[in-house]
Amino acid sequence: MIKGRILYDVTKASKQRHKSGIARVSGCLKRELSVAVGDGLIEVIWDERLETLRPKEKIREFEIRPNDVFLTCELFCEFERNGIERFLDQSNCLSYAIFHDAIPLQYPEFTWPHSVQRHPSYMKILAQFTGVFAVSSHSAILLEEYWEWLGLESSPSVKSIQLGADGVFEEPSFPKGPNSDRLQLLTLAIVERRKGQDLALEAMTQLWEDGHEFDYHVVGRTNPYFGKEVERRLKRAARQGYPLHLHGQLSDESLQRLFNETDLVVVPSLAEGCGLPVLESLWKGIPTVSSELHSIRENSRFGGCRLFETGNANALAERLRDLIESSTELRALSSSIRTDALPRWKATVTDIIDHIAAEEAWSATSCS
Repeated sequence: MIKGRILYDVTKASKQRHKSGIARVSGCLKRELSVAVGDGLIEVIWDERLETLRPKEKIREFEIRPNDVFLTCELFCEFERNGIERFLDQSNCLSYAIFHDAIPLQYPEFTWPHSVQRHPSYMKILAQFTGVFAVSSHSAILLEEYWEWLGLESSPSVKSIQLGADGVFEEPSFPKGPNSDRLQLLTLAIVERRKGQDLALEAMTQLWEDGHEFDYHVVGRTNPYFGKEVERRLKRAARQGYPLHLHGQLSDESLQRLFNETDLVVVPSLAEGCGLPVLESLWKGIPTVSSELHSIRENSRFGGCRLFETGNANALAERLRDLIESSTELRALSSSIRTDALPRWKATVTDIIDHIAAEEAWSATSCS
């Protein structure tokens, strides 16, 4: 067990209203950390005036202790948190960060300009932490390669962790096979170019034009910068009479009802740090057809995943065609889901705590 308290960063999470992937990771970690360490978890925010951490809720005579552990899964740079680099350099507590991906560096053509501007500084700041937890093995490799490219003299340990599948729904559902002859397909993601809803629409249109009957549901808010054109294309297809349903952002209750009616989840992303929608779909017993990204391939070991060449609408159409035309094949894909092997957030937090405790013990031994 960790010797001190966990100072958990909620600077942005406490203000965000929409449920982004990072916000979901932040919430799931906080939920399980509170169970694991109880009163040893203190939510903190960055104080711009004092240039240090302070409790979200007032605590009398709060001070950061040497055995405390600052843990963050948020994105920031020196410009957004004045003094953060000096704090990391001079603070006597341990510090750990969750690293999600290098997408703003890899794909600036469809990433928020602010994210593209911030990310190089953010990834460099991560080298000042005691340690970093990457959400996939691929993300860990990308971060270490970036540090190597920067020519840093020293950098912290980077450990890949397995995120949980139980982030949206508490209890799993075992595979049940197709609900009816008319299949219900779903994509759950912010509507934007990176998530590939326009690519999916191209593939779906091919199948509809060939006479296949199924419904396609799109759930998620629209990225105001890179999603408007994708949203217009989806709405235009719906007006033209294609069985496409735009739901926008749904409540957990409405999402649960939709998942209960869904036969197949489509994840056509062009880039992902982890691919949580794949895990969360498998958790509800629903198979997926997904881009063959490195991070998604890591999660395909839990079964229920059919992969297609990233960015190739024709390849996606062929994968879908096989499953739409054969209920036996779709049922077999559903049955291959290894429900009992799916990861849970409790195990994620246990892994994080055990790793920090081990590094604490090693540091104490090496200094004695």
